[in-house]
Amino acid sequence: MERLSIREASERFGLSRARLYQLLEKGAVVGHRSMMRGRSAESWIDGNSLSLHIENRLEKQRQNGRKQGRGGGRPLVEQKGDYLPARVAAHKTNYTRQYINQLVREGIVVAKKHGGSTLIYYPSLLNYMQRKNN
Repeated sequence: MERLSIREASERFGLSRARLYQLLEKGAVVGHRSMMRGRSAESWIDGNSLSLHIENRLEKQRQNGRKQGRGGGRPLVEQKGDYLPARVAAHKTNYTRQYINQLVREGIVVAKKHGGSTLIYYPSLLNYMQRKNN
């Protein structure tokens, strides 16, 4: 069991804190919701349970031939070779999505559009990081 704070789970999995609390309330994931609020709250969520929940949701969507959940939203973007969604690239590099998109606009990092999403050419981003650190 990997106990993550709600904030850690939100950052790692890209879900809002409100959505994580909803999943806890439904019993869709294992965890504990504290009755206290603010910094003294000790709510946590099991990272393995959340990961399994997300995988099951993605598998159901693939089986149904859908790319979106029932409410619409952004289509699911899967990894295409060396291209990553900006959100995943941001998570891997500890840069913000805004900063990565700025690098793309300035032509420093290579990217391409896929539907409504931007896919970042990950080797290009790594090359930029190496140049910046030298």
